[in-house]
Formats: sequence, C-alpha cells, structure tokens
Amino acid sequence: MDIPPQTPAPAAPSSFPPQALPPAAAEPVPAGFWIRAGAYMIDGLLVTVGQMLLLGCLVLVGIPRTMAQLGSSLLGVAYFIWMPVANSGQTLGKMAAGIAIVRMDGTPLTYLRCLGRWAGYIVSSITLGLGFLIAAFTDRKRALHDYICDTRVIYVDEVSGLRRTLVILAAFVPVVFGIVAALAIPKFMQMASGAQERQTLGELGALRSALSTYRSAQDARYPEALSAIAPKYLPALPTVRLKSHAATAEVQTYGAAACSGQGDGIDPTKIQDTGKWGYVSDPAAPCYGAVFVDCVHPDVKNQKQWASY
Repeated sequence: MDIPPQTPAPAAPSSFPPQALPPAAAEPVPAGFWIRAGAYMIDGLLVTVGQMLLLGCLVLVGIPRTMAQLGSSLLGVAYFIWMPVANSGQTLGKMAAGIAIVRMDGTPLTYLRCLGRWAGYIVSSITLGLGFLIAAFTDRKRALHDYICDTRVIYVDEVSGLRRTLVILAAFVPVVFGIVAALAIPKFMQMASGAQERQTLGELGALRSALSTYRSAQDARYPEALSAIAPKYLPALPTVRLKSHAATAEVQTYGAAACSGQGDGIDPTKIQDTGKWGYVSDPAAPCYGAVFVDCVHPDVKNQKQWASY
C-alpha cells in the first residue's frame, strides 16, 4: 500500500522581530580647498609668531644669530610633524576648521609620513602653489602632498557656519596684507624720504652758518677745503641724505665754471651730480664760497632741484 506524501506543518511564527542590517559606514566628507587654505594660514601665522618669539629669546641669551635662526626654523618643521601624530591628524588650524589628516587606508599617521607631508609642502610651494591648488579640482580634494604621502583631509567635527566662515576668511590674510602693503609702503617710503630730506636741508643751513662764521673770523676769506671748518666751527661735516644717492659726508670741490653768472648762484647744468656737498673754493669765482647739495634731482616735497637750494 502506497503511503501518501506528508505535507510539512508550517513553522510557528517567531516571537523575535527580524534583525535590521547594520547601516553602511558613511563616506567621510573631504575638506575643500578654501577650508584647508584657511586652516593652513592659521597654522602659518601661529608658527611665525612662535618662531619670532623663539628667535628673540635665543638671541637674548647669547645664541649666535645664525644658530638661533636655524632653531626657530626647526620649530615650524617640528610643529607640522609632531602635532598631527599627537592629535589624531589635527593641527591647531585644522582643529579650528574641524578637519583632520587621515591615511587612505585608515591606519594611524606616523612621524615619518608627516615629515613627508611637510616636504610635500615645499614641493607644492616651489610649483608656484599649484600643488596646493589642485585640491580644488581632484575628486577627494587631495593636494600634491596628499598624493605623495597617501593621505587626505576630511571633516571630523561639526563646526558652526560662522566658525567655518572665519577659518575660510583666514585664507585671505596674505591678500589683505598685500593690498595694505602696496598702499602703505610707498607712502611710508615717501614720508621717510621726506624726513631725510628735511634733515639734509637743516644740515645745509648749519653748514652755511658755520662757513659764514669762518669767513668773518678769517678776514672775509673762505677755506680752501670745506673740511677746514671742523671741528672749530662745526663738530664734523654733516651727512647728505638723499633719495637718489647714497648717504655721504664727502665734498665735491668746484671752480668758477660751476657759477651761474648771476650773483653767487650755481648752474645745475654744470655740476657733476655726485650726491655730495658741493663747494666753490676758487676766490676768483663769482660764486666763491658757495656751498650746496651736489644733486640735480628734485626733492620729494617741493620738486625743486637740490642744487638750487
């Protein structure tokens, strides 16, 4: 007799709910060019201040300046090597931005790898900054030194929009300084030149006064050499300081040919433009005893030829 096939009884429903699959790990968000640039600029400013302070301290305690400069330079190298290893891939600038350096395979950073990144900074710099700039265009925002050392920079902390904006604005500090310098330095140089020229005019007046005193004491005769008025009538010949010439206290002596033919004036077309004191020592010259600035360039303030003062 055939036995009919048995139909299995349905399984009893489980009292446990089905287990959900664990969510896939989210891909880290790469840090963009501008946030990285701002973080790097913050680091650069902090390192520069630290280097200046260290240099000053080393010089004050008697360390030779060359050695002190070397020591302060090593501070910057040590910062970019030690800080990321000791602080989970973050420097102070990256902490402010909420970003960090990580290995592509997730393994921890090492001092040797961070040394390679620092060397990569130099390579990125000598390529006129192109090594940094490529981070704006690569798929994971990696710069040249990231490719060299198999690293990337990602967001690791939530930061406020204001904080992120301030970090990004830090990237423009060199631009701001550049604009300020372009505007201020020429003005400062003009002010410095003006101060030097006012001093030279004052020295010219003192020189003429001393020469006049000498003439009164020597029966209306001027000295053969202008240096003869020192130190009795003037402690020493003053220094001529002009924008167009190197500072000097030397004297260029002239004869009658330097005279303009109109009283005791000087003809600027007949002088040598040496930047020294000019002095006419020829007793037969119409401008005998004239002392002037031997320069045909104009001054900064009045745009008047120096020889005509």
